[in-house]
Amino acid sequence: MGITVVDVEIGGRKYKGLMDTGFNGEIIVNRKVAEEIGLRPFRKKTRVLADGRVVAVDVAVAVVKINGEETEAFVEVLEGLPLDVLIGVQALERLGYVVDPKTGKIEKFGLYLL
Repeated sequence: MGITVVDVEIGGRKYKGLMDTGFNGEIIVNRKVAEEIGLRPFRKKTRVLADGRVVAVDVAVAVVKINGEETEAFVEVLEGLPLDVLIGVQALERLGYVVDPKTGKIEKFGLYLL
């Protein structure tokens, strides 16, 4: 499928975000981004990284915008994240998007009320 990078706005600031369809969460940012947007964490949680390490992350809520669609999302702060923003499948689904595995781009599928 390749790498999917999208423009994302968090807390009113624009970044490039890497889509991670293996991340079953919303948004992860590095400490620098968290400070730039003024995140105010309200709790901690643990995450298991791909290499098996267990780490604590701070959790906050921020307004996130992708392709003009806006929502509030849980934003986790991961020390040492080597990129600015990692976008998980829950954030995409919340906004009504999926990643097309053929093109590697996000596509609008809409929101369904079930």
